[in-house]
Amino acid sequence: MKSFILTSFLACFFCEISFGQSKTVKITGRVNDLVTGSALVGATVLIEGSKGGVKTDVDGNFFISLEIGKSYNLVISNISYQSKIIDGIKPVDSDNPPINVSMDHSSATLENVVIRSNSRRESTASLYSIQKNSYSISDAISAEAIRKSPDRNTSEVLRRVSGASIQDNKFVIIRGLNERYNSSLLNNTILPSTESDKKAFAFDIIPSAMIDNVTIYKSPTPDLPGDFAGGAVKIMTKDYPSKGISDLSVSFGYNTLTTFKNFYRGTPAGDFDALGYFGKSRQMPGGYYNNRGAGFINLADPVKLEITKQFPNDYAYAQAGSSLPNVSITYTGGNTKLIKDKKFGYIYTVGYTVGRRVIERERNDYQSFTIPTYNYGTDNYDQRSVVSAMLNLTYSYGRNKISWKNLFNNDFYKTVALRSGLNVANAGESFNYKSEGNEATGNGVGSSVIEGLHNLNRNWTVDWSGSFGTTYKWQPDQTIVSFHTDPNSSAYYLSLSNQNSPDIQNAGRVYSYLTEFIYGANVNATKTFNWNGRQQKLKIGSANYYRDRDVEVDAMGYASLRSTGATIRIYETKDINANTIFAPQSVQDNQLVVANIGTLSTNYTGTALLNAGYVMMDNNISDKLRLTWGARIENYTQKIVTPGNPNIELSNLDVLPSFILTYAANKKTNLRLAASQSVNRPEFRELATYRIYDYENNFYVIGNRSLVRSKNTNADLRWEFFPASGEIISASVFYKYFEKPIEQTNLANDVLSFANADKSDVYGAEIEVRKNLGFIKGEFFNNLTFYANAAYMKGSVQFNGVNYNNPMQGQSPYLVNGGLGYSVDNNSLSFNVLYNIIGPRLKFRAVNDAGRNIYEAPRNVLDFQVSKKLANSRLEIRLTVSDILAQPYTWYYKFQKDPTNTSYDPSQDKIINSYKYGTSVSLSFGWALGK
Repeated sequence: MKSFILTSFLACFFCEISFGQSKTVKITGRVNDLVTGSALVGATVLIEGSKGGVKTDVDGNFFISLEIGKSYNLVISNISYQSKIIDGIKPVDSDNPPINVSMDHSSATLENVVIRSNSRRESTASLYSIQKNSYSISDAISAEAIRKSPDRNTSEVLRRVSGASIQDNKFVIIRGLNERYNSSLLNNTILPSTESDKKAFAFDIIPSAMIDNVTIYKSPTPDLPGDFAGGAVKIMTKDYPSKGISDLSVSFGYNTLTTFKNFYRGTPAGDFDALGYFGKSRQMPGGYYNNRGAGFINLADPVKLEITKQFPNDYAYAQAGSSLPNVSITYTGGNTKLIKDKKFGYIYTVGYTVGRRVIERERNDYQSFTIPTYNYGTDNYDQRSVVSAMLNLTYSYGRNKISWKNLFNNDFYKTVALRSGLNVANAGESFNYKSEGNEATGNGVGSSVIEGLHNLNRNWTVDWSGSFGTTYKWQPDQTIVSFHTDPNSSAYYLSLSNQNSPDIQNAGRVYSYLTEFIYGANVNATKTFNWNGRQQKLKIGSANYYRDRDVEVDAMGYASLRSTGATIRIYETKDINANTIFAPQSVQDNQLVVANIGTLSTNYTGTALLNAGYVMMDNNISDKLRLTWGARIENYTQKIVTPGNPNIELSNLDVLPSFILTYAANKKTNLRLAASQSVNRPEFRELATYRIYDYENNFYVIGNRSLVRSKNTNADLRWEFFPASGEIISASVFYKYFEKPIEQTNLANDVLSFANADKSDVYGAEIEVRKNLGFIKGEFFNNLTFYANAAYMKGSVQFNGVNYNNPMQGQSPYLVNGGLGYSVDNNSLSFNVLYNIIGPRLKFRAVNDAGRNIYEAPRNVLDFQVSKKLANSRLEIRLTVSDILAQPYTWYYKFQKDPTNTSYDPSQDKIINSYKYGTSVSLSFGWALGK
């Protein structure tokens, strides 16, 4: 993968040099059908008064070279459509906006009529046509809106979409539902999850410069994946840059809790940490690896001691220098080469980010409202480096297009967590507690897709794709050590049991490796035909993918060869640390050995195979009535094989019908009614029954082999009004019924798991307003857009036969997004103010009398962006202030089993987890280097 990225980068770099400079610029645009919004293939675009011209490609796009400084009129024609002349096109040596044209069918009375328009009015009408005539219940951000915004990555773009909000600056939440109910697609291929333990995608890794448009589908249709109930996020990347791109961006980031503050680092320092890759320093010693697992305990004691000495003494931490600002560098390049009716386009980006982050956390627990169990404070010191790259190559000839699209991201971080506090022992005795956690993690995702689009004739269009993806999470040599005082002494001790019962929390280390490969293939065919004098569409297709996951986790704890265990007193004058405890001499003196922890170790392989097919009809019944309907069939088999344990096997064949009925009340108003069925399947991690110790949150997480897939029924009713292009006022009501939804549960004693509820339902309402404020007098308001959306949800859950009038796990009762965006036509000045709040969410559900409901409190999130172009628009300066209010993330116990009010009430609820990241400020400089 790394060699592929480097080779592709160099190839495209030399391509750019060879394309050279010219006094002409390429003007691009798209021609579509006014009624359906579909692309018109083979339409003729020529300069008025000349004989030469070009034809639109299989996407309806065209490129035409025009000389800078002159004025042109473009004549656009197509058989059975009214011709149009677009007046007054004046190319400039900068950013020429695309010319999007909508064409209406001709009739006998209008056969020789030619319509004159200008590019701005026509592009506005075309964007409006596509938005109004979509057959789905969806919300989108167009390429034009992205071009005018200061957004730098996809997560920033998604903040502007109705009903969507972003968590941790990268994960999308739609209609307040858990992220597990969303699907993510890049172009026409399902994206692999960037998170190894859950279904989620980090959208901050895709630069906005690569995006053509983003759509969130809120009601399933047969041609979309069946595994979503909240939303399907589809990102379409650019194929052909409208001009040569050579952009360099450098960003410097400041954080209120981190920058210029004290920082601590752990050991070891790997040779390739700065590049985001592991070296040999974190490898498991061969002596243990060859005897790992339960077999290690059967070795002779002297042999175990010698092998234990081979483990590095890397539990210590040290103070590092004060943190400098975070740095991010991104380069984006691309161009389009025209050769008669053929064209080759490429666009790529490479990026590198390095920085630090400090997180302040409080973790508490309680036996009851009045009796605490422990009160801990933790400071996390994270060092992060990210390497990312994307490359799109596209070749178009005649009515055909072939693309090769690639994505790679490696996120590497090291963290040292320093914890201290008070622990309440039995009989009310308490002792002081200190702990250290030290780990390095490499998260990566890669995707390579070859796809084609072919317009076979006027009636058939075929598209296909073949894909390979990989995702991985490697955590070699995670270390944990904890010290405590004796109730009768202020000295600190390390307590270790014998080798038959090691404890990860006292002194442990974990080596964890997860790698997954994903293979996919899709084909779709669309036939257009006339019936009852109107255009109809039949679409059929097949989607298939195969997942192959390999997981190896070796967890061990330090223990004593003595049957009674060992208690080691720590002698020092300042901070408690482990500089010498696990050195070879101390291992020998205290008779310490590592011992396998079977419940935290595993070695499993997981496979999943999906074969899906669908048929869909898009029927224009009358001028006002449109019905999109069909069904999708998905056959899904999933298997987990763990040596020494019974296999886990799931298999489901699901028929998923859907329909969307659209009534066009007038030219600006639609009423849509939709119903569908979808599914939600368990992830590998949720099924695998080994435990993971989450040091950060002080929880154990264990899988549940008994999980089954959930089947969901969805209904939507939506009214939408389009005052003008890019503007919308809409109101929706929706209902969702979940059969056996999967929920994350609290089993008590700091143990989390997963379980199927019996059933649940959710109903709610959603409103959206996106309006340009040009109706207010003044030039300023012509460039100002207000947008706001809000959703309100209620529901109930039946769990183990008991009905609860509280929401599903992970669901919010309300969601509010709002903002103001300002942008002038030449993008010389843009700013955005964004606000978001998500209502109190049930984080983990209590499933027995010992466990308690854990909720996450709302946070008011306020962000601000401003960008300004200087130096003939080649230099852009952007200032972003994220999470201005910096409110903490807060989890709290609800001691009531079925609370009527889920908001935090200090008189009867207890905060158990609170952490904050501080406010971040970044200053970015972007240079358009030119050609």
